[in-house]
Amino acid sequence: MCNWGRSSDSDLDHGGSTPNLRKDSTWHTMAAAHALFRGDTKRAIRILKQASTEHPELLFVSLALQLVGKTDDSGTKEALDFDERVASKTDPYLRAISSIIATGDWGQIANQRSLPLRDRVFVAVRNFTDDELTAWLRQETSTAIKSGDIQGIVLTGITDPLVDLLACYVEKFNDYQTAALLLSICAPRFIDDVRAAAFRSAYRAYLQRHHAFFLRAKFDVESTKRSKHHGRPTLRPPGRQIALRCIYCDAETSLNAHNGSLVGGGGAPVLPSFMGAPPSSRGASSEGQHHGNPFTEKMAAAGISCPNCKRHLPRCVVCLEVVGMPRSDRPELSAARAGSGGPGGVDLDTRLAGRFPTFCLKCEHVLHLDHARQWFARHQECPVPECRCKCNFRANPELNYR
Repeated sequence: MCNWGRSSDSDLDHGGSTPNLRKDSTWHTMAAAHALFRGDTKRAIRILKQASTEHPELLFVSLALQLVGKTDDSGTKEALDFDERVASKTDPYLRAISSIIATGDWGQIANQRSLPLRDRVFVAVRNFTDDELTAWLRQETSTAIKSGDIQGIVLTGITDPLVDLLACYVEKFNDYQTAALLLSICAPRFIDDVRAAAFRSAYRAYLQRHHAFFLRAKFDVESTKRSKHHGRPTLRPPGRQIALRCIYCDAETSLNAHNGSLVGGGGAPVLPSFMGAPPSSRGASSEGQHHGNPFTEKMAAAGISCPNCKRHLPRCVVCLEVVGMPRSDRPELSAARAGSGGPGGVDLDTRLAGRFPTFCLKCEHVLHLDHARQWFARHQECPVPECRCKCNFRANPELNYR
């Protein structure tokens, strides 16, 4: 977990070429400190000597390490002693090397807060006794949880204290996204905590609030996949997000009982409850809409009319024709005459665009898909004259709307 299981011949070895971003002295002192933490003093000295050609100040550190490595008597250590507080305050690894040279006390390295927690854990595991290590781990875990230090995950692991840590982290930084994404692979699969569900709900509400519907749907799908235990998801899949309800009589229609009503006879889906009809269609004549008309019964069975009141779907605000019904302009034939081939050779996208309705979630006005494409290619406002809704507003342009 601390990434210390790798072999010593890793990228910390400076035998090869070093990228330009690693040419600063901090990278060399980090490599030397890691070698020193492993007990490889000779390698640490070699790294510092190689780095001294570009950073001469590191030559004295390598000389001090050589002197410490060649003698163990306390008199020499006292002669080499210097004030550890004057060590570099911007380079934690140089400060750690200075502490080892000055005192040889690994406890100071393990308690040096400027070092990453995973490095301090490695030093503690390698140099502390069992009782000292147990007390140190308990104290560091408690400190990480209280301070909301996200590095404390290397101590808590995927256990209940992880939620305590993330709760303090969210309280301190208000970062629900990190907490929700971390817990999506382990809660409720391995961890059953109400706070994990609260983080998930808050993150989903955040995405909804900023109209990041694509990202919210992707988060729901992927987190449900990762919650599987023995092949079964432990997260309850999100409920159906399209409810069928007539905008005139407010009668609900069961999706299971009317599976065929999702797609009309012309290939048009029944519109959900929030889809309002334009003003021109709200006062439309209901001629032929009584219960005894067999034509309206067929339309209701096909999903074009309400099974209860037999009212038809809303009208397109551009052509004022009922969506789901065959259109008078026959767009598929127009496309064929324009060079797409015969009527049988018209591509599927052209035929569906002429019959498929689309709508605005804010103003609830309805358009045929091809009419919506033509209108919003030049405008942002709704086609209805008295409506000032910015239907073509793009809340997340990075999603590459088409």
